[in-house]
Amino acid sequence: MTAWDPALLATPPLTDADDRLPPAHKLYALRTLPMGEIRAVGFDMDHTLARYRSPEIDELAFKKSARLLVRDRGYSPWLLEVGYDPAFAVRGLVLDGLRGNLLKLNRERQVVRACHGSRALSRPELEGIYGRRRLSTAARGFRNIDTLFELPESHLYARMVDGLDQGLLKAENYLELFHDVRWAVDTAHRNGEMKAEILQHRDFFILREPHLALALDRLKREGKKLFLLTNSDWSFTDGVLGHLLNGQDEARPHWTDYFDLMVVSSRKPLFFTDTPDAVALGHPNAFSGGHAAWLEARLGAEGEQILYVGDHIYGDVLRSKKNASWRTLLLVPELERELKLLEAKGPDLRELFRLETARRRAQRRASVLQDQWKRNRARRHVLGARLSTEAMAALDHEASQLALSAEALRRRVDLLTLETRGLLSAVEASFNPMWGPIFRDRDEQTRFADQIQQFACAYTGRVENLYMVDPQATVYAPVPTLPHERREMVRG
Repeated sequence: MTAWDPALLATPPLTDADDRLPPAHKLYALRTLPMGEIRAVGFDMDHTLARYRSPEIDELAFKKSARLLVRDRGYSPWLLEVGYDPAFAVRGLVLDGLRGNLLKLNRERQVVRACHGSRALSRPELEGIYGRRRLSTAARGFRNIDTLFELPESHLYARMVDGLDQGLLKAENYLELFHDVRWAVDTAHRNGEMKAEILQHRDFFILREPHLALALDRLKREGKKLFLLTNSDWSFTDGVLGHLLNGQDEARPHWTDYFDLMVVSSRKPLFFTDTPDAVALGHPNAFSGGHAAWLEARLGAEGEQILYVGDHIYGDVLRSKKNASWRTLLLVPELERELKLLEAKGPDLRELFRLETARRRAQRRASVLQDQWKRNRARRHVLGARLSTEAMAALDHEASQLALSAEALRRRVDLLTLETRGLLSAVEASFNPMWGPIFRDRDEQTRFADQIQQFACAYTGRVENLYMVDPQATVYAPVPTLPHERREMVRG
């Protein structure tokens, strides 16, 4: 996997020999996306237009939240000694505040992995608590970890559960910890201290993306109206986007020159369900608040004429899709790392496919042999009195051979199962030792992957990947197929 090459955008038009984009630069369509029909393209800011240095910004949120808990909620100073582990949590988990657990769910909303505090739960422990039932994450005490901002919250809660279990912290129960962590993280982001520190050290915390301005400019030149829709306030937005876009293009010297409409303090996801009035700010195209119908009227575009780009599966993608019928592009910054690991683990993944194919074939053959043995024994029982001694001996010999062959295949199945499990565990641990990859768990898609498929029209790793998408062309999704159709397509 190559890093983003600045020369890529400076080269002449691509030829047939070099028209393959690296996977990390691609836009992956889940629904056919006719860009020519899009009249307006909107962007979230945090972790979308603006990428922050991680894990440094996560550690900043972790430490500021811990200080608030000690200073204002009376927690033990022990909490200040706890270090932040950036590898502990991944996006797509669910926090169970009632039991002090973090959970990974499959697409059926069943718990497939879990930890209590920072301790991984064994399969018997997991099934003893959650069984195999479908979990409702909308119930009291649950919180979906759907944004990168929530990863420090997950780790802080887990370590506080450890502290309560070890007698280092005092609280009534895990739910009290849950509510206090929620308060601390929200306060750390809301009271201005974090934002002030980020802006004071913007060269360190905010990653410059030289191709961001090119991507936005191409959309503008092709007649798309661009808008900003962010929950951040004007002061922070101006500081961040000014750092990223000011002076990048002589024709657009200020960041506001890229946007036809700028909406800050939007209160997403409530922006898509409530109808508060928008408040005009100092710039003629800048507003605070508002709602989706008002925004559509300002832009002269509505529904599927609008493409919205954001990183939050619920606040940006699900709500804009369900309540406003906008087309959606989900930003998944983790995608680049996952793609690199998939490439690096390619030989292991192919070996897993080979082992699993062999295991299933051996299991199927063993099942057939076992059935033939049962038929043999049933025939001997029914026909025994009418068979000759030679016929009985022949049946017994056949049964013996069938039993030996079936047993040999069962032993092969067991060996292949052990080999597959060992290799699969090693591959998944390379993504994350506790949770594995964010899109899959063994042979199942995760809840996070399922939500992407349900609500996103497309997904990609960075906004600047839009530069390589023709603003007037159609981005085609894979043709939906049933398993038997895929087989025939591959054979053909």
